Amino acid sequence: MAEKHTGAGQEGCVSVAVAGEFPDEVNSVKSTQKRCSTSPSTVPPNKSHRTVSPTKSTAGEGQSEMDTLVMEGPSSPTARRKSWRRATLTRRSLPALPNPYQVLGRSISTSLPQQERLEKFMKAIMRVEIERTQNWLQSVPNSSLESFQKQVERIEKDLDCLTESIRKEPGNDELSAPAASDPAVHKAKEKVQKAINRLQAESESWGALLNKHRSKAEELERKVAQGQEGGISLDSTSVAQSSQYHCILSKPDYNALLCRQQPILHTMTIIMDNQTKMVKDLLSIKEQSELLLKETSGRLAAEAGIQDLSPDIIKNYLAAPLPSSTT
Repeated sequence: MAEKHTGAGQEGCVSVAVAGEFPDEVNSVKSTQKRCSTSPSTVPPNKSHRTVSPTKSTAGEGQSEMDTLVMEGPSSPTARRKSWRRATLTRRSLPALPNPYQVLGRSISTSLPQQERLEKFMKAIMRVEIERTQNWLQSVPNSSLESFQKQVERIEKDLDCLTESIRKEPGNDELSAPAASDPAVHKAKEKVQKAINRLQAESESWGALLNKHRSKAEELERKVAQGQEGGISLDSTSVAQSSQYHCILSKPDYNALLCRQQPILHTMTIIMDNQTKMVKDLLSIKEQSELLLKETSGRLAAEAGIQDLSPDIIKNYLAAPLPSSTT
């Protein structure tokens, strides 16, 4: 930034000297000086460069410098920002931080099974962290390395038990190389893959059918809502083209008939209600008569001293055959 400001100061000084030799360009040079002075610069230009004067140069050299100044224009903050951007494009970026775990991963053979590679990677990371912690503990006063070593041994045992239990799980058993090259295994894999592809295709078809019916249901729901709000208007052209058009026209207006029969239907409803009420009253009278008859027959039987009185004595009497007339 200091070099840029120094360069800007040199350009301002050269413009002042050239203005003395070419009075026709005084106004442009003054505007250039003002723009340079009003730039948001925190470092002032070096004043020692103002003593430099191109008085020893020829008129041709002064004219070429003036042409250069006119073509380049004033030094503005926008131009400076652009030059700074161009400078950052060619600047080399910082190198990436080293990752020790990538080295551990490369040291493990890729021909091993995935489960075994993961176990080796976990153990290698654990060894690196143990060494780092041990080096740090050596610099700590009053630290016990023996207790730390015991804890490390216990953690290693726990890790071995964990890896052994994971290896014994039925879902984590991987196929060995001979089993993987078995043609029966390949056929089974192909069948499973075909079944998966078929199920995926069926799922996609069912999804498309579901979307189709869902769109139809939404359309029907929209039409029903529209019909409930403003009614349904029939298309006269489609009705006229129908084969049942004349048959429909020959039928009476059932809606008008029902409207005319509304008073009669109302009267019939009232009559039916009255008849229903009468039937209910008759049923209640019948029940009361039966109760009164039972009470009266029971009281008379008690007065006559009859012990076993049938509750249906009247029915039995009525049901008994008439005595035959004797001659």
